Amino acid sequence: MNYWLVSETSFVPNLKRLRSQETVYTIGNGYFCTRGSFEEGFPGDMPATLLFGVFDDIPIAKEELANAPDWTLIQLFIDGERFRLDRGTLLDYQRTLDIQRGIVSRSVRWESPKGARLHIQSERFASLADEHVGAIRYSVTLEESQGQNECTIAVWSTINAAEGNYDVLHWECAEQGHQDDVIWLHSITKHSKVDLAQAMSFTTTKQDYHKELVDSDTAPSIRFYGTLAPGETFSADKIVTMYTSRDAEDPIASAIHNLQDLLAVTHVSPEANTRASSPVDEDTIELSPTVTPTYDALLTHSSAAWQQFWQIADIIIEGDEKAQIGTRYNIYQLRINVSAHDDRYSVAAKGLTGFGYRGHIFHDTEIFMLPFYTYVMPAIARNLLMYRYHLLPGARQKAANNGYEGAQYPWESTLDGEEATPPAIIHPESGEVISVLNGFIELHITASIAHAVWQYWRVTGDDEFMRDYGAEILLSTAMFWASRAEEHEQHHEYEITNVIGPDEWHEHVNNNVYTNIMARYNIRYGLAILAWLQTTSPRKAQVLEQQLKLTPQTVEHWKDVADHLRIDQDLTTKVLEQFDGFFKLEPFDQTQYAGRKDSYQGILGVHEVQRYRIIKQADVLMLLTVLKQEFDYETKKANWDYYYPITDHDYGSSLTPALHVILACELGLLDIAYQMFMKGALVDLENLRGNTPEGIHAACSGAVWQATILGFAGLRINDDGYTTAIQWPDGWTRLAFSFYYKGELIHIDLRK
Repeated sequence: MNYWLVSETSFVPNLKRLRSQETVYTIGNGYFCTRGSFEEGFPGDMPATLLFGVFDDIPIAKEELANAPDWTLIQLFIDGERFRLDRGTLLDYQRTLDIQRGIVSRSVRWESPKGARLHIQSERFASLADEHVGAIRYSVTLEESQGQNECTIAVWSTINAAEGNYDVLHWECAEQGHQDDVIWLHSITKHSKVDLAQAMSFTTTKQDYHKELVDSDTAPSIRFYGTLAPGETFSADKIVTMYTSRDAEDPIASAIHNLQDLLAVTHVSPEANTRASSPVDEDTIELSPTVTPTYDALLTHSSAAWQQFWQIADIIIEGDEKAQIGTRYNIYQLRINVSAHDDRYSVAAKGLTGFGYRGHIFHDTEIFMLPFYTYVMPAIARNLLMYRYHLLPGARQKAANNGYEGAQYPWESTLDGEEATPPAIIHPESGEVISVLNGFIELHITASIAHAVWQYWRVTGDDEFMRDYGAEILLSTAMFWASRAEEHEQHHEYEITNVIGPDEWHEHVNNNVYTNIMARYNIRYGLAILAWLQTTSPRKAQVLEQQLKLTPQTVEHWKDVADHLRIDQDLTTKVLEQFDGFFKLEPFDQTQYAGRKDSYQGILGVHEVQRYRIIKQADVLMLLTVLKQEFDYETKKANWDYYYPITDHDYGSSLTPALHVILACELGLLDIAYQMFMKGALVDLENLRGNTPEGIHAACSGAVWQATILGFAGLRINDDGYTTAIQWPDGWTRLAFSFYYKGELIHIDLRK
């Protein structure tokens, strides 16, 4: 059994299933991701190539990642009949994603309406060794034809500019042309004016085929025409390079020259190549013979880059096939959706795999995904925090606009730090138009970012980052909280009123305990880092004190706020009240809704659900997980017993089931921990929430890593180093992983 493969052996033409699988079979390398739509197209499909940080304007929601012209399109005609899976007769079908090497392959046996039987094979990847390169190998074998010795064949390889984000086309075609055997397309986003150049080659070793280059402003193509006899195979390689004005002064020249250089280099022969291109066992898909050395060399280099990644990032789970594949799949997603070097953008809620949330950045990155990058890819973690540093001017402006000091980060952000949350949306379940208040009163993202900065520093020991960048984030966000907290007139305590907590189903609440305690720690991080700077870098401390107008009186006020922020907790039961009045809400009988397919908010409505003690996702329990070292066992157990049963684990949010694992492991609730873990690990592979067509659940991918390493393995960092406290789910016999701690790569191999 190969534990690196995600496979399907039947084609289901249901549109929702089709789009869900397009998400699942996404390829990518951090510079771009391409959804797993078929090269030949299918009615209702949703092909997309999204580039890291390439946005264009839209009404209401500010801007969205702009779906680039589709580089994967290949049209096949046999005796004038077009091959597509909704035509003719499908005889056999198999598609496989090789997680280990980032390759999607497909094998189809198909009979045309006229009776020609074909075996079509394709393989595609986005190079991890050269982020500007995507490649496809496409092969057609004529198995038999009705009463004929041979059939005519036409294969058209195209860059298709007529693809948008649903009905919105973001790109205008500016120029198109060809040089020798390379055809290129230059497009520009309509509003943000980002230039994109795509260069394409399409080559075959068959000498008797006619080749035609077709210029077009919207669909330039390279076409082959010829004949196939029974048993004969036509194979061609499509290689595309992509550059934007965000990363090249002259994208057109860069795309053309890179592709020409790739084609011109003499590589080792395919026979000498180890050719790890087939991502399946010997008894599954067999790919057709090699066509050109360029494709094989690119694949070899990309596979080597993936191997290097997995040497550090892999988690080995023995004794549980589904858990092993699910964990690796989520780690794969964490790699393909983030740039290895670009700190101007971050990881979106859906990554680069779909149109959900329009490519906007939430606190999902810092709370759910950043721990993976901090422990496994610290250079990328630093870049993701640098993105937040670059957004400080926008965060300061938002705080000032709202009448506060310091920096208040937007709930949704893109490239400039301005609030990108739409003021209203159509509820995805109920269809009602609802106001979206998150951009106005969901504040805890600011503390989430500060916490991520602090944790990154603790794990990596990156003093340079903290001195030059992180300290300013911590101090600026601490200043916001100190000004946002309101002093109670009668009691010497501070309150944070009119907010939305992580639960999100209860709006306009006061003193959400997650928000208040995270704000308290944000302020204390600021105080601690100021003291650290004054000792280790007095000059930098003085600069920031002057820049932020930090006086001794300011510092004393911060201490006072942190010490006296209101925290509601029943001292007898140790249960923290999620917000003022939560305990007085009406109880909710979940047994009335057995077999439901929607969230409780979708069933009850946005306003009605707020009457009840039912919550969307971990709120108090997330607090006890994020700040796990600050709470004792009794507090964790009491709050688990109270809040876990009233959380919508199935349709509330994909974020928190896997995050519940950490707390469940601490409490010895292994059966529940494993159940929650699998809800997270398989959320996209099995489309458990019905919304995978919109893109993968990137935060859930990060939570799955945390669940495995911080939950089951029990990894903890302290001043003396690290410890593990393994909790074994049934069937698991081995758990092995690697991580970085203060620059040292550490390998852990736990065996039962």
